[in-house]
Amino acid sequence: MAIPTIAALDRRFYSDYIDEHARFDVCIRRHLRPGMDVLDAGAGRGIRYPYDYGRIASRVAGVDVDPAVLDNVNLTDAAVADLAALPYPNGAFDLVFSKYVFEHLEYPLPVLRELRRVMRPGAHLLVHTPNRWHYVALSARITPLRFHVWFNERRGRVEADTFPTCYRVNDVRSIPRLAARSGFQVADLEQIETKPDYLAFHPIPYLAGIAYERLVNRSERFGCIRVQLIVDLRAV
Repeated sequence: MAIPTIAALDRRFYSDYIDEHARFDVCIRRHLRPGMDVLDAGAGRGIRYPYDYGRIASRVAGVDVDPAVLDNVNLTDAAVADLAALPYPNGAFDLVFSKYVFEHLEYPLPVLRELRRVMRPGAHLLVHTPNRWHYVALSARITPLRFHVWFNERRGRVEADTFPTCYRVNDVRSIPRLAARSGFQVADLEQIETKPDYLAFHPIPYLAGIAYERLVNRSERFGCIRVQLIVDLRAV
C-alpha cells in the first residue's frame, strides 16, 4: 500500500481549511475601525505576515527591539524599543495586537502593564501565541535554539526569524491571572488545534498529527492542549 503524500492528505482532510493566521486577521478586523490609532507590538520585519490595516486605521505604529522594524512596509511609523519601555504617551492607542511574540517574553507582566499604559480605556489587546502545553511547545522547551534554527530552516524560515522561547504567559491559567494584574479583562480566549504543519516533513508523522488534531478538536475538554491561543484582552 502506497503512503499518501502530504498534498493528498491535505486534500482529504483540509479541503476547506481556514488557517490560524486568517482567523487572527478576522479577530483584528472585528475591532478595527476608521480613524483608529493601532500598535503592532513586536512588528519585526513584517515580511512573514503582511497586512493592510493602514488602509482603514489612521495610524499603524510598530515597535520591536530589532532595527529591521524600521523597514516594515505594513506600518505608518516604527520605533526600535523594548515592549516594556514604549516610546509612546499614555492612552495613545485604540487597538494593539501582537503575533507570535508573547512566547518569547521572559518577563511578561511588565510588558502587559506597559501595553496597558499606552492604551485607552476600553481598547483591545489581541494576542496570537502558541499554547505552552501543546506537544510542539513542550518539544521546543527541551531542545536548544540551534535545533529550532535547523528545524525551521527546513520549513522555509530564515534564521533571523527564530528566537528563544520562554512560554511564561501561554496557557489558559496564566493569561487571566496576568491580565488582572496589568489592568485587563479577558474578553475572549480561543484555543485552536490546526493542521500539523510542524510534522509536514513526512506523511507518517503528518498522519499522526492529523489524528491528534481530530482528537483534541472533538471536545472542549482538550482545549488546554491545542496548539494556538488567540486572546482578546480589554483595557479597564
